[in-house]
Amino acid sequence: MSATTLVQTFLNHIFSGAMDQALAMVDPEARFISARPTPNPNNPLHGTFVGIEGAQQFFGGFGELLEPGEFTVDAAFGEGDHAALHGTLRHRGRKTGKDFDSDWALICRVSNGRIVSYHFYEDTEALREALF
Repeated sequence: MSATTLVQTFLNHIFSGAMDQALAMVDPEARFISARPTPNPNNPLHGTFVGIEGAQQFFGGFGELLEPGEFTVDAAFGEGDHAALHGTLRHRGRKTGKDFDSDWALICRVSNGRIVSYHFYEDTEALREALF
């Protein structure tokens, strides 16, 4: 399976609620990063989350803070063990009811059929406004 196909399959599992299937695709030493690798007191989704437990924490935090909505992949491409995807999203802040609209990009690396690096980029200011 190509890196791009693997990442798309992983995202399909996440958004369909098949978390166990998604986590089976995560390397024990994987690193998950949303926008910035260091924690941010103004955004609980920022930071680096490591391994399968880190992936659970990362996506669990997403679910606690945001009601999933539209997530569109406009393009996906890759080479070797790298995959890049980009698109648009629209989620809603659970506490505020405010929409979070953003373009997004995702850069991943896979090894031995598992995700080892997952770095998601989005409009962090729009996210902050939707959360608070």
